[in-house]
Amino acid sequence: MLKRAGCDYWPNVNINYHQSLEAFLAERDMSDVFFVETTGSDWYTNFDYSDTNKDYYFVFGKETKGLPEWVAETYPNRCIRLPQNELIRSLNVSNAAAILLYEALRQQSFPKLN
Repeated sequence: MLKRAGCDYWPNVNINYHQSLEAFLAERDMSDVFFVETTGSDWYTNFDYSDTNKDYYFVFGKETKGLPEWVAETYPNRCIRLPQNELIRSLNVSNAAAILLYEALRQQSFPKLN
């Protein structure tokens, strides 16, 4: 659910709604999907997001609960994590999203950005 105001950016956003996470995943090539979890076995920097002809999907859970347990059980090789201090439970979702998006954009040489 989108809760925050998008100011004047909404005309540039393409929002797609799905009935469930399962419905979303059924429509995807799993090589393009990454689940962001504190239990992920690989750091986000160990993956290649450089193909500018592909769409990449980063799936985040709630800050309070994370993703459902079945996600990590079903897709362990698609779970990624951001390194963090052991005293911190998790990073703020918006900060984690920004970190991942900028890593993907960096690997793509920041297309359409100046």
